[in-house]
Amino acid sequence: MKTTYITWHYTTHGVAYLKHILSCFFKKGHTPQNLHFDKLNQMELNTVFDTPQEQEGFVFDKVIYLIAPQKSFDKLSSRRFSYKKNIVHDETIIDLGLSHIYDEITSNDDLCYNLSEELRFVKEKYPDKYDAFKKSIWKNIQHYPVLEQLKWLKEHSNFNNVYKDKLEIIELDVNDLRDEKHIANKVNAWLKNKSKELKGAENIINVSLGSNETQVVWHILAEAEQLPPNTRFIKTYDDKSSDKEKRFKPFSIKEIPTNLITSIGDGFSLFSETKSPSRKLVDKKMEVFLKSGFSILLLGERGIGKSHIAEKAKSTLTNQNNLIQANCASFDNDNTAEAELFGYSKGAFTGSLPGGKNGLIEEANKGVLFLDEIHHLSKLVQAKLMKALQTDRDNKMSIRKMGDSKETKVECRLIFATNKTIKELRQLLLPDFYDRIVQHVVNIPALRETKEDRMADWEKIWKGLKFPGAYNIPQDDNLNKWIKTLDLPGNYRDLQKIAMYYNAYLNFDEETRTMLNEKTPFSYSKKEFTKYHTVNTELEHEKYNFNTKQTTQEMKADYFFELQKWAVDKFKGRKNAIEHFKSKGDTVTDNTFNKWKNKYSLK
Repeated sequence: MKTTYITWHYTTHGVAYLKHILSCFFKKGHTPQNLHFDKLNQMELNTVFDTPQEQEGFVFDKVIYLIAPQKSFDKLSSRRFSYKKNIVHDETIIDLGLSHIYDEITSNDDLCYNLSEELRFVKEKYPDKYDAFKKSIWKNIQHYPVLEQLKWLKEHSNFNNVYKDKLEIIELDVNDLRDEKHIANKVNAWLKNKSKELKGAENIINVSLGSNETQVVWHILAEAEQLPPNTRFIKTYDDKSSDKEKRFKPFSIKEIPTNLITSIGDGFSLFSETKSPSRKLVDKKMEVFLKSGFSILLLGERGIGKSHIAEKAKSTLTNQNNLIQANCASFDNDNTAEAELFGYSKGAFTGSLPGGKNGLIEEANKGVLFLDEIHHLSKLVQAKLMKALQTDRDNKMSIRKMGDSKETKVECRLIFATNKTIKELRQLLLPDFYDRIVQHVVNIPALRETKEDRMADWEKIWKGLKFPGAYNIPQDDNLNKWIKTLDLPGNYRDLQKIAMYYNAYLNFDEETRTMLNEKTPFSYSKKEFTKYHTVNTELEHEKYNFNTKQTTQEMKADYFFELQKWAVDKFKGRKNAIEHFKSKGDTVTDNTFNKWKNKYSLK
């Protein structure tokens, strides 16, 4: 798919800023799933296109630069007139011995901001400074008229070393860059004429440039579904906390949602940026279920982020006070479980706190109670909790502390979670308790089922760990390819471990690296992860729930059914699976797989 970068001209930064943004993408070598780059140095980025042949960088197939008549930009800012002498005092300009030249130019209205005349003047009067002057123009180019800036970009900068014939300049007849409706009409009309071309491309739009009103228009058009599919938004911004005297401050590039307006409010959007249909379904189900008032059961493997979903639910329910969380596996025994859940009164048992204690359920009053690993509760505690979870006509529960005869009314939202399957839960829970908590069920897909989001997940994990030293996310092709192949039975936790190993290697000194006999952070990460976190069985989780209600024949049939299912998934098809088993000396055939799949042994 072709790629297109679209941006408005920005009066305060000019076309050199465009070049520096494109240089950042070039250095990254690709467009990552999540666009977020920090502390970008414009002095360094300015030279990236000098020798592009030294790096196989990422280049957009087309750059579309939106402009308006010069008078429209002049209404936004008068900086190009009031700031024109600033260049004279620039440290680099002084060091290059160009300060007096710029002083002459900016004092002569016939020369100032006329690129061709400036170059002719310097070449004739200061020939020894001509090359240095030409290379320094980028530091002042934002003050030139927009057409003069574009002339410099195309004819006198290193831009053409990479983007020759890829720049398309679109002048829209926008007379007022403060009129949102006027801008929207002009941009929308242009988009309609360009729709066929843009529909077939991945379009990255920098919404932060132009004017405040052009930013609003991009979001309005996105919400009105007037933008082509495969459109992504980014914003670019300077680090204002940097050296205030520094003319060119570090800047950042960050991706932002295209549905910014509709994402504001009480909608549930944990996976708003996902490409996975199963994750989108999680968001949609949670949004509806949270409004229903009934309990929610989250089903998902370990390390899949069930607690994050509960936290998001709390933030979505803006009228709820707090989120109380507990992992039922942490309760040592039934007494501990009961004391933690229901609380206890003064002197309820030996070792209790002198003044008693409120239980988790009471603490969650007017909030959300999240009980993870609910299957760890004993049937005795299940029975007591089941009674407490019954609500009256006002949707309030009645709980009684240990050692107390008084009941307390509590109203809260209930979210339960488990890494067991529904089939396993039926065996582990009392039937009535099962019925009470299995009302609305949300299945959280494992990471191996959402591989289209794998690199976005990786970037999120890396940034979330906030390693000391602020290392940017690794641009390591070998690492990325390997991560994409992993099943990750530990889900996000596995990605965290890989990130920790990779970061640790970056902090090793040369002696340590030599002692480890590892030459790259990728090889070290792969070795450590494989050594300590690859399970003997390649099955992702327990599938065979042997129980007293099945005959051995039925259990064997279930086993072979799961075996063929796993093999087809693992080896990307039945044919490849059969070839694998034959290489191990087995005699399985296509007919064998059919029998396993259809549970032929039971017929």
